[in-house]
Amino acid sequence: MSDETSRPFVFRVEISPEEVDALAPRLREALAANGNDGDITRRAAAIAEREAKLMLDQEDLERRARQLAEREAELGSSDELTASERIRLAERRHHIELSEHEIDSRENALLRREAEFEADVVLREDRIEEWRSELTELQRELERRERDLASYVEQLQGTVIYGDPLPSPPGVTELRRSA
Repeated sequence: MSDETSRPFVFRVEISPEEVDALAPRLREALAANGNDGDITRRAAAIAEREAKLMLDQEDLERRARQLAEREAELGSSDELTASERIRLAERRHHIELSEHEIDSRENALLRREAEFEADVVLREDRIEEWRSELTELQRELERRERDLASYVEQLQGTVIYGDPLPSPPGVTELRRSA
């Protein structure tokens, strides 16, 4: 089997926080039919909040890195750095590196949750589409049976009025054909 045929199809939908508010009523209706009370909407809002916090943290980190670089440039121009200043600068650099690592891990976790959310939405959409096709098929079957019953009633009326032979009930001929 080639790699192309074994890979699943991935459909990605990006929804901004503003679009979530616009789509929320439709999502709630679809999810209510599915037995979900809006958990996806809450999760989407939580993800949007975390994204905003992540952006603020990243901007703060960049601002602090610029300040540190400016201080290092100021101090670098003078060759008279004291040992305590070097230690303080090294500690700040270390703190910034740790902050960058934390932000990266939070971003990866956020991306992973977003992918799970998107996969959940796709699965729910597929399920809704399956239900829709099943309902359409059942509707067709019901309409066919209604036509058969109407035809049978018409034949019975012909029997009562004109003395025609008694027709077989609807569905019986289908059983005889399949046997």
